[in-house]
Amino acid sequence: MNELKSLPHTVVKSTEADLDQLQKTLERYCLFLTKSKWDAEDLVQDTWLKGLRAAVDSNHNNPEALLLRIAKNTWIDQRRRKNQYQLLIQQAKPLDIAAYSSSLDQEEAMYALMQHLSPLQRTVFLLRDVLHFSIEETAERLNTTSGAIKAAHYRAREALQAVKRELKAEAVILPDDEYLRSFLRAMAVAYQTGDVALLVELAQRDISEAPILVGIAQNNKRKASRNGAHVFATNPVNVQMAA
Repeated sequence: MNELKSLPHTVVKSTEADLDQLQKTLERYCLFLTKSKWDAEDLVQDTWLKGLRAAVDSNHNNPEALLLRIAKNTWIDQRRRKNQYQLLIQQAKPLDIAAYSSSLDQEEAMYALMQHLSPLQRTVFLLRDVLHFSIEETAERLNTTSGAIKAAHYRAREALQAVKRELKAEAVILPDDEYLRSFLRAMAVAYQTGDVALLVELAQRDISEAPILVGIAQNNKRKASRNGAHVFATNPVNVQMAA
């Protein structure tokens, strides 16, 4: 409880008893989520660290709700990364021409999305149908309402018919312009490394910002390689949406 006692009073406006109760509530909730004492302890620590930053930034007036929401979102992100890692272990193949071709396929898919979908539509499509975020998770990630996500998703599904036709006919021709190619490579790298935050940022950005953003993406990819992280090069972007 040392970390609780050292919290500045200006950050968390509660008595020590309130903080003790928050700790107990958070521990129970994290154990409920993880079903593991060790995972729960790690999640509690991660939640407090993120909660402190959020409290400073937003001056939240309901610390319990804030902490529980952070714990839930953190656990969801951890499970998603773990599931992706396990899938990649099962599908892992030696690096060869097929992986390079897959990367080109991803760039073509991203380019088709850029041509036919608005920034919001393609962002919602990537989160909902490629990364399998729920409506609520997508709305929270984009700081909007579930209704807005549903509307954008519906319009994206309509526009995606043209994307699927082009990809099926192999009619997508990547641009010669290096700025455009850099932007597409940045999106592919963000997808391959599982960098959801960067992928969302790229999907919503103007193409003119490609040189800066591709540098960020390449730096993240180098960091992932040094840390032994697996990438998504063997998983092409799937634009085959449910009817």
